[in-house]
Amino acid sequence: MHHAAWYAILRDAYWVKPYFLMAEGAAGQVTGLLPLYHSRSPLTGSHLSSLEGGVLSVNTTATAALVAEARSLRDVIGARYLQVRGGMVDRPGAKSTPTVHTFIDTCQPADALWSGVKKKTRWAIRHAEKADISIEHDADLAGLEGFYRVYAEHMRDLGTPVMGIDAFRAMRLHLGSQRLRLYLVRERQRLIGGMLCILNNGLWTDYLAIVRPTGETDFANYLLYWHVIRDAAACGAPTLDLGRSTPDSNVHLFKRKWGGRDVEITYHFYPAANAQSGDAGLEQLKRRKGLRQRLWSHLPLAVCNRVGPMLRKQLPFI
Repeated sequence: MHHAAWYAILRDAYWVKPYFLMAEGAAGQVTGLLPLYHSRSPLTGSHLSSLEGGVLSVNTTATAALVAEARSLRDVIGARYLQVRGGMVDRPGAKSTPTVHTFIDTCQPADALWSGVKKKTRWAIRHAEKADISIEHDADLAGLEGFYRVYAEHMRDLGTPVMGIDAFRAMRLHLGSQRLRLYLVRERQRLIGGMLCILNNGLWTDYLAIVRPTGETDFANYLLYWHVIRDAAACGAPTLDLGRSTPDSNVHLFKRKWGGRDVEITYHFYPAANAQSGDAGLEQLKRRKGLRQRLWSHLPLAVCNRVGPMLRKQLPFI
């Protein structure tokens, strides 16, 4: 998430102001990066947030300079708080929230990866292999719009406003097939899900994954995850990050079935002086499915796909 393309994605697909900070050493060399955006969402108030991963730096001096500059920027633009999503910080925030990423060491051979998968999970994979399900790598990202439609329907059912299709198209335009890898899941010819991964030389990251199973495809999501894990190993990716989860949530428990290792990632919140308290980062909203989510999940899909992207344009990465 420190790639320069995210500046253009935020600029083109969202109603936020991106600020990408860079620290330099005495000789002019780059020593750290902190990608930020300023949002004026009515749901969270004016706030400044980093992208996932927070500060990327080579030393504590660069870290301290970047976070100090971010706090100064928070005050200059009148933001209620600064949120740093993981990475290094100079000091803990006044409030912090734990998240967890589950990493699979895909530098192992396929048989070793298979041995690390839990027994019941291996059974689910074998069960899915007997169904009429196919997993395909969409090398040119042509199926991104189809994947988006399945994703949007799933997000409606969860009671969560969906990001707009323009965000997906901006990622395809600015990151391209060298930085994105799309897998599509089909039951016969019907698209029922997929996974969009972000790539760099040392890491594949599961950015979005969804499968909408029917009665005959209950374990299609297991087949998808195993296919991607095996493919990452075959392509020489040393690590696969299964993405962010709330600790001990159902999503987290599913990711622990694959024989990986958990790494806790802390989100730090730095409120402005005299800022009113509130639900920074929508943490309370994300912890439980309340009335608003239940009502949203019963709205017609066309309404959600119209209104949801307008809400999410100021909340790129909730």
